Amino acid sequence: MANQSSLLIFKQDKINRMISKKWHNLEILEEKLNYKFQNINIIKEALTHPSYNQKKNKGINNFQRLEFLGDSVLDLIVSEYIYYHLPSLSEGKLSKIKSVLVSRKVLAKWANKISLGEFLILGKGEDLTGGRKKTSILADCGEALIGAIYLDGGFQKTSQILLPYIQEELDILIKYNYIEDYKTLLQKVVQKEMNCLPSYRLIEEKGPEHSKIFCIMVEIKNSCYGIGRGNNKKEAEQQAAQDALKRLGIIN
Repeated sequence: MANQSSLLIFKQDKINRMISKKWHNLEILEEKLNYKFQNINIIKEALTHPSYNQKKNKGINNFQRLEFLGDSVLDLIVSEYIYYHLPSLSEGKLSKIKSVLVSRKVLAKWANKISLGEFLILGKGEDLTGGRKKTSILADCGEALIGAIYLDGGFQKTSQILLPYIQEELDILIKYNYIEDYKTLLQKVVQKEMNCLPSYRLIEEKGPEHSKIFCIMVEIKNSCYGIGRGNNKKEAEQQAAQDALKRLGIIN
């Protein structure tokens, strides 16, 4: 029993040393962000995944609350930026652009750019299964990091850090003319990323003649990627394309 207890203490001590090393390397992350945290505990919280808080580590805060905050902060930064920089666009088109810029795919891309995965504190199981490279975890931690910067340095500083990247992504959207309807956007994304085209198939049609409901499926390489319903085929195809874009992580 004593040997087992000693082994547990040794393992926990090893984990603590590894985490201390990551905290020591936080200066590298701060350099990438070009920001020095006043409250070091808030960045530690932003980097701690919920999987590390299980069982004996319950006293350690994870990034979920900061993620909730960061989501709203990012939404406001992006909304304000495109409102002023795209004055000729309608509310509908602005919404589509925003949905891309705040998507998990774009967040994870930013997280990879600053090597955020290297600094994450994960539970052993999550770490062994490649958690540092998972899009979902990187996107969630990215939002938490935004929340941490906002609390530590304010809205203006958070904007200064994020806006160069947001502008870069917006330039890409404009270059490929992504400011379009969902069907056109899906076609361009699939053609660019998968070297093929999506196809649409009517799978159900019901209701009286004057009030029909159409159900359409969009397929990519013979696999279903989205389903949409509408009062006409065009509307149903748009809904199916929107569903596919969500599954691909292009929009939220």
